[in-house]
Parts: sequence; structure tokens; C-alpha cells
Amino acid sequence: MAHQPTRTINKLHFTDLDPLRFEDLCLNLVARLYEWKKLNHFGRKGADGGVDIHAVQQVGQESRVWFIQCKRYTAIIKTDITHIIDEVSKNEVLPYKLLIIIACDLTRANYEYCQTYAKSKGIQETEVWAAGPLEARLYKDHQDLLFVYFGVKLGQSVRDNATKIKAGLSMEKKFHKDIINHVRVKDRNQWERLMYEPYHRFISTKVFIHSVDDTTYPEWKETLSAWFPTFFYNTYHNGVEFWLSAGIGVDILMNADGQWEALTDRNDARRNDSKFKVVRGMRIGRVPYYNIVGYKVDGDEYYSEPHLFCKFTFDRRPYEEIYYRSMGIASDRRTSIEFNKSKEVKYPDKLK
Repeated sequence: MAHQPTRTINKLHFTDLDPLRFEDLCLNLVARLYEWKKLNHFGRKGADGGVDIHAVQQVGQESRVWFIQCKRYTAIIKTDITHIIDEVSKNEVLPYKLLIIIACDLTRANYEYCQTYAKSKGIQETEVWAAGPLEARLYKDHQDLLFVYFGVKLGQSVRDNATKIKAGLSMEKKFHKDIINHVRVKDRNQWERLMYEPYHRFISTKVFIHSVDDTTYPEWKETLSAWFPTFFYNTYHNGVEFWLSAGIGVDILMNADGQWEALTDRNDARRNDSKFKVVRGMRIGRVPYYNIVGYKVDGDEYYSEPHLFCKFTFDRRPYEEIYYRSMGIASDRRTSIEFNKSKEVKYPDKLK
């Protein structure tokens, strides 16, 4: 008998999924709603008239057309809703039903606005699946998709959850004993430096992460990502933080309202636009202690840095969360600050 999810299960981070991966999840959920007469996915080839998924439901003698939009927004406002509906209403034939699936939460005011505005554009029915209801659907009816997209397995007993907690606490204790540089941490002359640059707390800045399922090491196969080098950053309440792509770094574009975007194009023209500022940032990945199975403190004959062996249970990655923060610099007494996730603008949007 399957058990209800307990408090030990973290909230699902839909926004951490790759945009196309999020569309695939939406397609899987829509496909299971009915025995569709037709079901077409246009999103991977570019949305056609504001339609990512086109479906036809046969009800008696009537064929009802559905348009489905999949938006991996971190937050949604009225202008976003207006844009979605305006794009759909440009189609020569309007749908019987518009379904909007979003990766964030939706306020009641915005839900009511969505319904009213869609009707004003001639769309008979509109439904929105926001993050909360979307998560509820997965837990209640689609537990296989929970595992495929998030690595979450239900049907576990309380004893299984207790075992995971116990394993996490045990690993935390061992990790702090072996991987933290205690001489440096106890040195009063280092305290200020560690406050601004916490990665100096570790015995090594560089670390290698391996999937417990990896069989390729030491051969490098970048596309598999089954093992890779990265850098320690800090610890947090549930595990260890890693500074991803530290050698490359990341620039954060921010507007006057505090909305921001992680830049992927070094030649982005908005870098020179006076209405934006560019902040040097860090991309941080969080690995929970319970997903660290073991480690080698002194590395091996190939790489002498520490090696961590982890379960890749979060969409085939070890990170339960990836977030961004500004660069901390001890010499300038510049504090590292986490960027507000609710103000992040992600693909396919662009900060304006």
C-alpha cells in the first residue's frame, strides 16, 4: 500500500527542469487526461501561434480542440497572462479550451484575470495548472513521472524515511570531520576571509563528483556527465554547496525593479544598455548529505583532490536545488548575496 508523502520530501522545483524537459513532463500529463482523437506537440520545434501542444477531444459527435501552453516561469504577472492569451487569440480558429501549465504559483487575482480576459477574447474555457496543483497531480496519480523527472520514489515506509535521515546525519558528521579544514576555521585571523569566501573552509577548493552508477571513470565523456570536476562553495542545513562552472563564471543582468537574468551570451547587447547593471555572479548547486554515499579524501592516482560519490536522483543530477548569488570578495569586504528567485527571468523570456 502506497504511503502519503511525508515532510521529509522537498517541494518539487519545476523551474530547475530544462525548458524542453518541462514541456515533456506537461505532454506526459496531458496525454494521460483522455483518449485523445489527436495529440500534437509543437513546442520542440517552436510554438506555433502560441500553442505548444494541440489536442482534439471527441465528445459524442463533437470534436473539441484544446490549446496547451507550457511556461516554465519562476513567477507570473498579468502582462504574462495577457501575452499568452493574445498569442493564442491570433489563431484563425480559437480553441474550445485553453490549458496553461506553469512552473510557478498563481494568485487568485491573476487566475480570475486569466478567466475573464480569455473569455473577452472568445475562448470558451480556460484552465491553469500552477506549481501547487501540478505537484499534487504528480503525487496523487502519476508517481512514475515523479521518479522519471525528479527522482522521487513514493510507496516508501516511515522506516525508509528514517533511514534516509539517519544516513544524512551520519554523512554530515563524517564530512565535517574529514573535508573541512579545521585549522583554518579555528584561526581567528581567517574568520573575516571565510565570511566573504566560505570555500576556503574546505581542505581543497576543487572536488570531483561521481554518480554511484558511473562506469566510465577515468574516461571523460562530457555528454554523460556521470563524473565531473567542480568546486566546493559552502555547507547548508541539508548538505553541501558547490560552485558550478567557477572557472567560467556567470554574469547577472539586472533591471531597476530587481528582476534579473543569468546571461548565456557574452556578446549580449544589453550589457551596454544603461537601464541595466551587470553583476558578477555564482551558480551554486546543492547536494543533500543523504545523497552522498561516500568519498575519497585524498583522491586517487588520476586526481589528488577529494572525490564524492553521489546519487543522481534529481532529474539525473545530484543537485536538489541550483541557485545564483553575487560574488563575495574578502579584499573588498564585499558580501555574497543570494539573488531573489521570484525575480528571476528564465528562458524563453528575456529581461526587458
